[in-house]
Amino acid sequence: MQHTKITKCAIAVKLGLMVGSAALTMPAFAETEVAKEQQVEVIQVRGIRASQEANLNAKRFSNSIVDVVTAEDIGKFPDKNVAESLSRITGVGVSREFGEGEKITVRGASSSTNRTLLNGQTVATADWFILDNPGRSFNYTMLPSALVSDLEVYKSPQASIDEGSIGGTVILRTRQPLAMEANSINLSLEGQYSDAAEKWDPQVSGMYSWKNDAESFGVLVSAIKQDRKVVRQGFEVLGWPTNADLDAKVPSHIGVPRFEQDRERETLFLSLQSRPNAQLDMVLNVLDSKVDANNHNQNWLIFVNNNADVLSNTVLQNGSVVAGEVAAAGTAAYNFINRVSSTETRAIDFDLTYSGETYELHTQVGHTEAKGGTYRETSWEYVPAGGTGYSFDLRGGTPSASTDVDATDPTQFRPGWIWGGDKPTTDEESYAQFDFTIPVQKGAFTAIKTGAKYRMAERTQDRTAYSWHGPQTMAGNEDIAGDYLSHIFATCYDWAQCGLFNGTVSVDAVVNGNMTQQMAHNRAAMERIAFEGLEGVPADFARSKNLAEIWAVEEDILALYVQGEFEGEGFRGNIGVRYVDTRQTSGGYEFSGDSWGLWTIDREWLTPEVLEWVETDNDYSEVLPSLNIAFDLDDDQILRFGAARVMARQDWNNISSSITYGSLNVAQPTGSASNPHLMPQIADQFDLSWEWYFDASSLLAVTYFHKDIKSYRSFSTFVDQRYWEEGEEWVDVTFTRPENGPGGKTDGIELSYQQAFGDFGVSANYTYTNAQRDEERDLTKPGSGLVEGTSRHMMNASVYYETDSLSARLMYNYRTEWYKGLHFNGDELWNDSYGQLDASFGYNLTDNITLSFEAINLTDEEVVEYNTEPARLFSIYQNGRRFVAGIRMNF
Repeated sequence: MQHTKITKCAIAVKLGLMVGSAALTMPAFAETEVAKEQQVEVIQVRGIRASQEANLNAKRFSNSIVDVVTAEDIGKFPDKNVAESLSRITGVGVSREFGEGEKITVRGASSSTNRTLLNGQTVATADWFILDNPGRSFNYTMLPSALVSDLEVYKSPQASIDEGSIGGTVILRTRQPLAMEANSINLSLEGQYSDAAEKWDPQVSGMYSWKNDAESFGVLVSAIKQDRKVVRQGFEVLGWPTNADLDAKVPSHIGVPRFEQDRERETLFLSLQSRPNAQLDMVLNVLDSKVDANNHNQNWLIFVNNNADVLSNTVLQNGSVVAGEVAAAGTAAYNFINRVSSTETRAIDFDLTYSGETYELHTQVGHTEAKGGTYRETSWEYVPAGGTGYSFDLRGGTPSASTDVDATDPTQFRPGWIWGGDKPTTDEESYAQFDFTIPVQKGAFTAIKTGAKYRMAERTQDRTAYSWHGPQTMAGNEDIAGDYLSHIFATCYDWAQCGLFNGTVSVDAVVNGNMTQQMAHNRAAMERIAFEGLEGVPADFARSKNLAEIWAVEEDILALYVQGEFEGEGFRGNIGVRYVDTRQTSGGYEFSGDSWGLWTIDREWLTPEVLEWVETDNDYSEVLPSLNIAFDLDDDQILRFGAARVMARQDWNNISSSITYGSLNVAQPTGSASNPHLMPQIADQFDLSWEWYFDASSLLAVTYFHKDIKSYRSFSTFVDQRYWEEGEEWVDVTFTRPENGPGGKTDGIELSYQQAFGDFGVSANYTYTNAQRDEERDLTKPGSGLVEGTSRHMMNASVYYETDSLSARLMYNYRTEWYKGLHFNGDELWNDSYGQLDASFGYNLTDNITLSFEAINLTDEEVVEYNTEPARLFSIYQNGRRFVAGIRMNF
């Protein structure tokens, strides 16, 4: 750790290297006016304490309310996952559905209303999970933390920063070759052990940076490969419909699932930088990241609501059936699901900055695209012959579920149904941005900044259903069976046939009873039968477009802004306004109901009489003013004030023309529909912050924030019919559709404390958030009166010990329960309180070689979800602990 006294002009240059593009910071020449009078301390970033000092430096000299996280060293971010590092910032929460940080909330604003930018620009993403709906939230599992040099969370906006966030905007920065030593090499070799998967997985990364002697041209290349075996085991209730006969809410399905995934992530990053003279700087960044996410899931299910009329020994809590039993012949089924899934993101970005004598010109143009989803799915359902008796009890913290049938005996199970399909999605955006900065001396104003940005984006979703029972699927073999599905079921007449049985498995879930004792399925045999053939008969299936789930949304955005930078004796800041014009076109199929909503594309079968692609336009514009001002109370204390109007556009899926629904073989099936006429969410906000920097690595801060939300997303319901192929009948489905509803108010307090004590250090923060909607709470209208993503209390605490050779850190993150939105079945979904303890250790063998060890989720916390009332359990997932050991070399 090195300390040097230099001028504030130098700190501006240093921070400029640390936080990246000049487009989003005060220009260096604006700083120069006061550089002669002040001196500050600059830290070469290496180690925990140095990283925290750099974070405070960046926060202290910013004009807005900003939190910063920097890498402790090249290729060494504080956490393996960027979202986990964000969760340690005040006001930021993270979701961990599969044991790894995926999406974030900021100051009570849901993940879809906070933008994440890479070097100031959008990065296209496409989720791999078939149950995910395309949204605007960024999935942090796509971006390895080794690529990131630092990140900023802007909680008070500036006119020069992209709009689209209600809670905060996260800007991730990558390294540039001219800021690094010539011929720098970073290598990292690690192994990750997951106790849920009981397996070690390799993680390898490398970075090389070169520049010429004149330091006018440089090249940086980075390659990362990370494998991870994901195993998630748990307990699920797949819905809580109201049963009119019982006048109570009843579990739809109860299951004990086991999810497995082989996740392979490969990332390549290239940065070319040219600085031919002191005025011109050009950077070309290219990113290619791919995640192969093939997965399979098995779930042993009982259908409680289907058997509600024969339930006995029931126990009710708060109007919900939480325990009961069925004596015999109850409905139950195994679902064995195999998916070929992946997601890939590419981005190319060109950044040019030219500093003239009396102006600065910045331009940034680029393109990003992503494709992902489930490219092939086959799902098999086998049911116990004659049904089964069963019992369940959801009380006491640990639920229980048992069946009379021996679920490990494959001879007890007969064919039910086979379904499958694919659901690919795409995301694409091209952009061009121009920023022009002129230094001025007009009163307190030191610079005027103006610019324009144009973005063209498109998000699409396709959906194809596979039907093994379709026509001509036994072409040339009609004497054997009428269709290929019938051939499969006649040959594989129980689970012991056709190599489907693959032994038994004990699901290590937080549940008592014998439903944890299950059969394992042979994925290879199932896919061979479904896609290759069985006993000399080639596999065949009809491919039909599921018309209601196919959509495309185009979005063109023009943004114009002007921003003034000002500074005087004891104060500084910026004031500006951003004008945004948005033009959306949502397209989808309009079709008649005579073909069950399907259109067969590979043979003559299902063709709707009416089939037309229909587009709906939705245009709007907004004026977004902003003000940020910082008052230097003395040399170490700052009082900040910020006020702004902000906006967040609705999720892609919500403004599409999509209509989806779940299983039709259950009582009271449900679905969801979209609304292309949704308007954006608008909020007026102000922030007041006091910061005391009482040492180079110490801070005490209090922030109050207030948001006046003009409109929240609400939901309405309607009933429509869908065709149930297995039962060969039309059934009523209750659909939930989003709409613009009443607004509300969110306010809260953030407390931050950080201090070093010799070789020790401590950091702690707490956030209180009170989010209220103007809409009345109506339990018959799901989602009414609720705010997504808001935990009333969040806190972080970490302690560290660091010497020249050894570092150790213990980190705890906690948030109280929060509302996550509507489940795919239309029920309100809540996440119970969650706390996670992590630890990291490092030992420097030499100045260039470090051994590391990290432990994630040391206390093996569970992710618990419920439906409004904690008694109505939705799920308990156990992701397990993870341990990472490795060696890192810098030369």
